[in-house]
Amino acid sequence: MEKYKKIILIIAIIVIIIAIACIILLIVLDKKQEEEGTIKVNEDGSVEFFEEGDLGIEFKQKQLREPTAFFSVENAIQKYVNSNFTAISMNELSGERIISYAVYGQIEENDIFFIVRVDIYNLTCEIEQLNSKDYNDINQIVLEDNQTEIANNGNNTFEYKRVSNEDMCSKYLKDFSEMEINDTQKAYSMLDEEYRGERFPTFEDFEEYVSLCREIIQNSALSSYNVEYYDDYTEYIFTDNYNNYYTVKTDGVAEYTICLDSYTIKSDNYEEEYNKLSDENKVNSNVYTFLQMINTKDFSHAYELLDETFKNNNFNNLDSFKEYVNTNFFNINFNVEETAEINSENGIYTYETTIRSGAGSSAQSKNLTVIMQLGEGTEFVMSFSIN
Repeated sequence: MEKYKKIILIIAIIVIIIAIACIILLIVLDKKQEEEGTIKVNEDGSVEFFEEGDLGIEFKQKQLREPTAFFSVENAIQKYVNSNFTAISMNELSGERIISYAVYGQIEENDIFFIVRVDIYNLTCEIEQLNSKDYNDINQIVLEDNQTEIANNGNNTFEYKRVSNEDMCSKYLKDFSEMEINDTQKAYSMLDEEYRGERFPTFEDFEEYVSLCREIIQNSALSSYNVEYYDDYTEYIFTDNYNNYYTVKTDGVAEYTICLDSYTIKSDNYEEEYNKLSDENKVNSNVYTFLQMINTKDFSHAYELLDETFKNNNFNNLDSFKEYVNTNFFNINFNVEETAEINSENGIYTYETTIRSGAGSSAQSKNLTVIMQLGEGTEFVMSFSIN
């Protein structure tokens, strides 16, 4: 009996020792997690430290997709090295204290590479310019987890200036609009490849669009926006003050592709969402699409929507349709009034609304009537009159 008591006592001691060891191990791991983290820049520019576990972040070298950090690093290089520097892409490595950035950009079209290290406690930085002859790609730059404090020497402060999604949409719109006017060839190359092939098969097609829409392009401003996040990329979707629709797709920040409307390349779930609409809302959506085409001088796609009999009786070719649109629609802006009257008879819908030459009180207006028949899926045909 005494022998069994000793065995039970030994087992109990072993269990207690194991339990204590587990507790100590958990404390150590928790402490380690407390020491590892990342930063969040608040609206006021202050920096908040987050545990790695809070955001599910692994500390490894990766492409930088966060605009606040991207433009803050670019600003530091512009401030301390060269004001003409433009960042194109960055990789990031987060350490316990130091965040390191591999940076690729240009100064007056010359490629240049940097490593920028930021002390997130002192909000200081050090900038190392690399020999551009040694690198062809930013991914050749290997960042190291350097935890050495970066002391403030009076000329190396670092500021995180928060960049919101609205700021990014405004920047994409402004930058691309300027590019369309000043470097049309580059703007053409930045169009989404599939979109470019369908909407502007040749550079001359795009040049004509820029020429016809020059006044709109030069005076466009952000009106509304939305952002969609995916595993490998981010989509910025926004409209301007002329009701034009843009989709910017980027897997970084400064490198992106763009589409200039919502109808040429429809999203994967467009048909599914369209089919959920009531017939009246389908008609409303289709009229919006038609006016988008008119607004961006996409005469060929608008011409394809017309009922064949109506087309043959009124516009026997595309050129006559172009001439009619240019004569009867407003040259700059087309705002559909929020109140539209929609009636149906035997599956034929009549849509009556007002289009305006602008948003101000001095804007001119015209009455637009659309006759539409819905088809299978997203198909439809239409005729119209304007006076």
